[in-house]
Parts: sequence; C-alpha cells; structure tokens
Amino acid sequence: MLPLLAKVLAGLVLSYGLVVLLVALLEPRLVYPRPSVERAELSRLAGQAGATELTVVTSDGLPLYGWRFGQQGPLVLYFSGNGSTVGAPLPRYLRLTEAGYSVLHVNYRGYPGSTGEPSEAGLIRDALAAWDRARVTHEPQDIIVMGRSLGGGVALALAASLDERPRALVLESSFTSAVAVAQETWRWLPVSWLMKNRWDSLGRAGELDLPALVLHSRDDEMIPVSHGRQLAQTLDATYVELSGLGHNDDLLAQSSAWAAFLELTRPDPL
Repeated sequence: MLPLLAKVLAGLVLSYGLVVLLVALLEPRLVYPRPSVERAELSRLAGQAGATELTVVTSDGLPLYGWRFGQQGPLVLYFSGNGSTVGAPLPRYLRLTEAGYSVLHVNYRGYPGSTGEPSEAGLIRDALAAWDRARVTHEPQDIIVMGRSLGGGVALALAASLDERPRALVLESSFTSAVAVAQETWRWLPVSWLMKNRWDSLGRAGELDLPALVLHSRDDEMIPVSHGRQLAQTLDATYVELSGLGHNDDLLAQSSAWAAFLELTRPDPL
C-alpha cells in the first residue's frame, strides 16, 4: 500500500512541476497575447480614420509603429491593453479629437507593425520613446499619459521614470501588479516567484505626485475592482467607480468618467 501511495504522490508532484514549468515557459504569451494584424491593414485603417502613421525608434534601436491624430490641444499619450493594437480604440480617438485633444498611440515591441519581442523592460523603453516623440510637439504640462489594463502599468512605469511631470495620469481598468492578478487567477500556482513580468504598479504609484484619475468597474471580470481602489488611494487620485461594465468595455465613454477626465485634463477645468 505504501509503495503505491508513494508512486501516486510522486506522480502528482511530477505533474504539478510540469504544469509550473509550462506556465513559466508560456508567461510571455500569457502576459502579451499579441493580436495578428498586418501592417498593410493598419495602413488602410489609418487612411480611413484620418490618422498619420509614424515610426518611433527606441533607445535600443527598435522601430515601433504608431498613429497620430492632430497637433494642437493637450496630447493624450495612450497605452493600450495587452491584446490590443493601434486602431482598435477608434471611438476613443474620435471622442478625444472632437473634444480638442490630439492623440499619440504607439504599438509595443512585437505588436503589429513593431519589431522586437515584448517584455516589461522593453515596454518601458517603448513608452519612453513614445514620450520623446510627444515632446517634439508638446511641453510636459500639455501631455496626458493614459493607460488601459496592461497599458495602465506601462503608463505608471513611464511616469515613474520621467524627470518631467506630465499634466495628468489616467488609468482605466488597470492592476496593482501583474503578479497579483495572476495569483488571483491561479491560486494554486507559485506565480509570485515564477513571473518575470511583474508590473508592480502599486509600488510605482507610491513614488508619484501628479494629478491622476483612476477608472474601474466593480463588475470587471478580469481585474477586480479592489485593484482600482488601491491605485486611486495610493495616487491620491480622482476615482470613478462604474458598474455593469466588463473589462473590455469603454469606461471613458461613460458620462461620469468623461466628465472627470475633462475636469482633470483640460487647460481650464470645467
């Protein structure tokens, strides 16, 4: 009986170890599930949307693909979620440009139109390159750094890396850390020591002192609302909590969120 039990336990331990190893190997794909869109299709969409295509080169020499709307008014430097791409948030671009903002959105390394492979350090380099491009036309006090989901982690990391102070930081449906989200999803895995892409937004938020807005839905099925609440508290941010909306819904399109965004980011608050 004991030898059989030992064999069963050994098999379970081996199976668990293999699952842990598989998850560790798949981490880049799980954290960065890049959409498959051809550059030609993005160019076609840019023409339809009235966007200017551009290339941003990072400090490590990678060309990144991006879109630009407008040159005047406060500039929204936008960072999207891990499964998104330039062109996907078209209604958001239109809402912002119609309200007098310009928009710069650059795809991360390894994402459609951009070269390289994504990583936490790499995406922070990408964000810094996008900031440098934004600074060609705008002063820091005229740039709003905005990030959604993973993009919130990128936006926070950028703000914490800058010697300059943006006008505001806007986070939508984002996390306190990627590790925390993974641990809440896979409670039976030791993700706290497995993950390389940690995205410690809460730690970085503690270093910042700038106007901020945090948007989150209490019905977010991927990132619990507790993440938004903690980020808002740490940043001492304006906080708008919504309901009835999922993780992939456009929170900024809701009237209360939009009003808070305008109040925080316009040259003369409403």
